[in-house]
Amino acid sequence: MAPKRMGLLRIRTEIFVGGEWVDISLHVLNRQALAISWGRRDYSSRVAHTKCSPQINNKGGLYSTRNPYSPYFGQLTQNTLVRQSLQLPDGTWEYLQHGEIPSWPKRWDLSGNDHYMPVQTAGILRRLGTGTKALKDPLRRHIDAHSPLAYWPLTDGESAIQGTELLGAGSPLRSVGEAGSFFQGQPNWGKGQLAAWLDPVVELPHATNGYVTATISPRTISSWSVDHVVNSYGAGNVTVLEVYDTGAQSATEPRVQWQIDEWGPASFNEVQLRIVERLESSSSAALLTTISDPGIYDGFVHHLRLTVADDGAGGVTWELFIDGTSAASGTRALAFRPLEQALFRWALVEGGGIPATAVPFGHLTYWGQNPPAAIDTYRAARGHARERAGRRIERLCAEQRVPLQVIGDLDNTPAMGPQKPGKFLDLLETAAAVDGGIIHEARDDFALAYRTNRSRYNQGM
Repeated sequence: MAPKRMGLLRIRTEIFVGGEWVDISLHVLNRQALAISWGRRDYSSRVAHTKCSPQINNKGGLYSTRNPYSPYFGQLTQNTLVRQSLQLPDGTWEYLQHGEIPSWPKRWDLSGNDHYMPVQTAGILRRLGTGTKALKDPLRRHIDAHSPLAYWPLTDGESAIQGTELLGAGSPLRSVGEAGSFFQGQPNWGKGQLAAWLDPVVELPHATNGYVTATISPRTISSWSVDHVVNSYGAGNVTVLEVYDTGAQSATEPRVQWQIDEWGPASFNEVQLRIVERLESSSSAALLTTISDPGIYDGFVHHLRLTVADDGAGGVTWELFIDGTSAASGTRALAFRPLEQALFRWALVEGGGIPATAVPFGHLTYWGQNPPAAIDTYRAARGHARERAGRRIERLCAEQRVPLQVIGDLDNTPAMGPQKPGKFLDLLETAAAVDGGIIHEARDDFALAYRTNRSRYNQGM
């Protein structure tokens, strides 16, 4: 189908249907000027989405969405992609806009002879700007993007009575109080503050002790990792993460308990990793490592990870990470098995006293063979502080699955502080403002584009 002539210009209009671009230029009516608006309006601080209002000839109902005789039946959906391009004097084509058609309104005159559709095309910024809901916090978005096996963010709110597991791979995380019964001695749900940029989590109250626990659906895997995030600063506070594998706990096959003890400054100011092998009528314990002065009892958010993997020779390798850095590692002559239970205690350990201050605790995560790097998860817990403005825009777009074109060097942009809560476009604009760059729509794709501040210098005419 030949492109539509408009004066001395040739304008081509295409829609994406049936998995390919279809030229509909001959059906675009030439009875009005084809005006395309894009860019930043006068006195506006934000670039507006691209707009165009072509009228499409609908005689015969070719573009009627409910016409079963149309070759496009069932394909003209809400937000059908559309693109328009201009033929230059040398015969090449240059894109004017990539957008989408939100709806297909039908119109006709009184005679019934003129059937047309006054569609309104819009660029990607229109869709991204709809809604008022802020994004999840940076740690939650990081974990969601990397597909854990099970995840308890513990951001259920103050009315919660348990922590929801989001992926259906485990039971809710429930509280067991001092007397050993569920829902007795509850922690403070929704009142724990890990950091100003993270959503509130569960708070393990001071002057009490207890634990929260959940079961995990077993998986066929060759390694696993368990993460948790805390903010501990009280003298004498003791918290413990325990995870249990799927061992039978019989006379010959132990059920293995991996345990991370976090002893505050007035206790020992250290982190210990130990292992307990429980048989039917006996058990044995071993201290695998002690990390003195780990730097996690300072009132800031901290991330801990334990990784255990099959070594391929009948044993396992283990590694403990604190704030993204490997703190200790080793091997153990032990059959590898996946996990089936996780438990987090506060003060219920031998020698542990009653905690003097509350401990915020959250983002208990169970990973399979391919977890994100521990340092990346720790950076997300710290709100990606010191992240380059351009890289923040790139990351946010990747998390939202929004295509991004870049003009300039993203690493040659200023560093930013922790990412605060906010809507997607607001976060992008904040990063762009720090750099002095421009967020806009790409012309040759249905995508966003970012031009860094430095790329705007010394441009050729």
